[in-house]
Order: sequence, then C-alpha cells, then structure tokens
Amino acid sequence: MGRRKKKKFIDRWWVKFLMVAAAIFLIGGAGMKIWSSEAVQTRFVYMWPYQNEILEYSSKNKIDPFLVAAVIKNESGFDTEAVSHAGAVGLMQIMPETGEWIAAQMGLDHFDMEALRRPEYNVRLGCWYLGELEYEFQRNWVLMMIAYNAGRGNTRAWMQENGWNYDFNRIEDIPYPDTREYVKKVLRDRDKYYLYYKNKIKKY
Repeated sequence: MGRRKKKKFIDRWWVKFLMVAAAIFLIGGAGMKIWSSEAVQTRFVYMWPYQNEILEYSSKNKIDPFLVAAVIKNESGFDTEAVSHAGAVGLMQIMPETGEWIAAQMGLDHFDMEALRRPEYNVRLGCWYLGELEYEFQRNWVLMMIAYNAGRGNTRAWMQENGWNYDFNRIEDIPYPDTREYVKKVLRDRDKYYLYYKNKIKKY
C-alpha cells in the first residue's frame, strides 16, 4: 500500500474508531456492552489481517494460529512497514540477522532482507521460528514468549538462575518488566483471538 493510500486508510480507521468511542461514551453502560461485543472487538481491537498467511504457515509449523495473531498484534499491530529502534522488521518484527539465520536453517537459497516487509515472507520465517522455540522450550508458551521477546540466551539464563523448569508459568516472576508485560499481553490476546475466531476460520 502506498504511503498516501496507507495514510488515508489509517485516517478513515481513526474516524470510525472515534465515532464508535463517542457513541459508547454518550450512552454509558449500554455503550460498554456494545464495546465489549464481538462485532466491535473484532473490528477495532482484535482485527485479523493476513489471516490466510498466518493459517498456512502456522499449520505447516504445527503452531497455534491464534498465538501467531497475538504475537503480530503486539509486535507490529499488523503494520507491514513497522521497524523497531533495534532494527526489527515487518509483521513479526524479525531482526535481519535472525531472519538470515532462519532462512539458512530452513534451507532457503537466498535471504532477502527487504522481503521481510512482505507479509507472506515475514510470516513464513516468523512461524518457523516460533515452531523452533516451541520445540526448544517443550511447548511452554510462557518460556516461548519470553524467548521471542528477550532472546533465547536470556531465557536460558533466567531458567538457570531462578530454577525454572519447563513447567514454569509464573509470569510475575519474569525479571524484565517489559518482557513481563509482553508475555502477559500476548497470552491474553491469544485467548481473545481464540474466543472470537475459533468458529470462523477454516480448519487449521
């Protein structure tokens, strides 16, 4: 999407969002009921763009598609052009060096850093990496999300320093506040995506 078209899309989205928010404010308690409704939540809070790519590559890597959606929501807000201060790129905020390593592990002939901005390529690599983390941390989603946010090395160090095993689930014990909040939000959002979309998506 071109920058001008993208800006118009964002502006229209904000207009709609503000109109809904204003209506909810004006009608009080009934408005909160409307806000928490599935129709409003899936339109304004738990949107799911790029669903086909997510379903395809989560299935190929045997990982939960709702978790992938939650990761993308928290990493980039589904913005394909997102670039972090550290240099992470695209929907799943993949660092270029990590992307190059993933591509090599996947046996891809050529790593294209610019392609990380493309949804299909970014999700393909990101889902493979999530699958790798899920295997490494024995399907423990808390440890898996710590590793995705803070790195595998930090996760291993914290496990050793604090005596965490593969049953660890005490999010409040995560040492870094940013990582602690990240894990909490991703797992909460995963449950919301499951709630709203479990009966709406094709078999995964």
